[in-house]
Amino acid sequence: MTNQICPCCGQTIVTQATKATPTKHEQSMFEAFRVKYRGKKRGLETELANLMKHKDWCNIIGQLYQDKDKYHKDENVKYIPHMQTFINQRRWEMVEDDKPTVNPYGEQHNWSTK
Repeated sequence: MTNQICPCCGQTIVTQATKATPTKHEQSMFEAFRVKYRGKKRGLETELANLMKHKDWCNIIGQLYQDKDKYHKDENVKYIPHMQTFINQRRWEMVEDDKPTVNPYGEQHNWSTK
């Protein structure tokens, strides 16, 4: 916790101290994810600075490192967003594990099983 003084009213504001720089371990975890990512990407420092704009970036690095093989594992993906877009739009929250198979016409029109 850190104390700051408001310049206009002089009131003391208690804020939570944030970790300003990632550790070497966190950098290596993010680099492992960045190298594995198939989309267009910029340098490590640039992408890491972009990720650090999120308040929960410490937790995100661990999640991205854990699931680095999950993102865009299909070979026939039409569009892979740039890493900057992936980070800014928090795409790791949108990835589904398994896509459900849907038969919109029902079993009576499933010609492959007859």
